[in-house]
Amino acid sequence: MFNWINKQLKSQKGFTLVELMVVVVIIGILVAIAIPVYNSVTNRANISAVEANLRTIDGAIMQHQATIVTPTAPSSDNLTGEFLAEWPTGPTGVTTYKVVGDGSSTTPYRAAVEIPADTFGNAAAIDSSLPITW
Repeated sequence: MFNWINKQLKSQKGFTLVELMVVVVIIGILVAIAIPVYNSVTNRANISAVEANLRTIDGAIMQHQATIVTPTAPSSDNLTGEFLAEWPTGPTGVTTYKVVGDGSSTTPYRAAVEIPADTFGNAAAIDSSLPITW
């Protein structure tokens, strides 16, 4: 009896084409679900990194304004070194940070960012500060 079962099992070699196609279809479905989720998570992480960089620059601007006796406009040059170890770079390398405003009560100095269109799946953000809205 066991010899007959053993012989039947040994005669079966490999998988059928239908079995292989079912596996390929299942893998395709899983990939189709995973890629949009991955892109969404990546975009949210990049936006969070940009917002964190803006907060860092805003903090350096406030420190600059509080400690400088002679009022000077904050810039990447005079913030880097004393208030920032280095000027932040965006997560994708295409975002540009700068200081905008004139220091008045209506338009105080603030950090802003320029993000080209479709960088994070959104429209362009020009001189956008916190919170970043598209």
